[in-house]
Amino acid sequence: MRSSIQLRTLNYALVVAEEGSFLRAARRVGIDHTALSRRIRDLEYAMGTTIFHRHARGVGPTPAGERFLDRLRSVLLELDNTLTLARTGIKNEQQRLSIGSNGLILAGRALDAIIEFGKCHPNVTVSLIEGSHPEPGAALGGTEVDVTVTSSSRSNGGPFELMLWKETLAVVVASNHSLASRPVIEWLELGQETLLVRRGEAFLLADAIGNGVQLPAIVEHHVTAGILLRLVGNGLGVALIHDGDANSVPDGAVCRKLRIGGKPIRISSFARWRPDNANPALTVFITFLRDRYWS
Repeated sequence: MRSSIQLRTLNYALVVAEEGSFLRAARRVGIDHTALSRRIRDLEYAMGTTIFHRHARGVGPTPAGERFLDRLRSVLLELDNTLTLARTGIKNEQQRLSIGSNGLILAGRALDAIIEFGKCHPNVTVSLIEGSHPEPGAALGGTEVDVTVTSSSRSNGGPFELMLWKETLAVVVASNHSLASRPVIEWLELGQETLLVRRGEAFLLADAIGNGVQLPAIVEHHVTAGILLRLVGNGLGVALIHDGDANSVPDGAVCRKLRIGGKPIRISSFARWRPDNANPALTVFITFLRDRYWS
């Protein structure tokens, strides 16, 4: 029987007990509620006992189920302690972590967080990979992405996603641009401008700004942020950055506040990863983000 019961199913049973509902538990763990109910029934069949009473208001543990769940919590806690000891034993070994991102996010607080992580965990070698939409598990440049740090206006709502922070967008224009003298620029004033973006950022901006807001003419460049801002300084267009990166603007360009209807444009940052990734460095990184940046 032991080989037929998955650890994930045991964890699901605990979530069902905590939520008192298959539907709420399924939303929390990110699977279909009928599939979750079937998993619990298979677990009950394998054990030869009923763990949960089903009723109109949800579910609740049977007396036998209560005893089983109490013991299960103790066993899983002991397992977690064992895994912690195992990780401690390899903490001095050099590990590798691949972090993917869309173009805009590797500025602002995300880059600061990655740098801070590297300082706190020198035994983890971090590789940064940019792409239009690098998904966890995808192979970019011959390297599998362990985790993505990405910007979006929407959450996936899954258990393997962490909302980190929100940042405000600013606009960069040439120093001699007619808008350069304005401390605040309205989005509608960019309607006749050429917006310079890096690969993948057009999709990001449309997602972050929201439906019904018109984007100006966009020209995509496969270059670094530094080169893109130099193009702006030479009058070839305007660009958007996080307002926290205003000090990175080169000579010949200025950074100004950006508003839509008088309100700032704020975008959320998320970390996303696959549940079947066994890289121990990924666990260290997610724990680091959760402890310091989880919002």
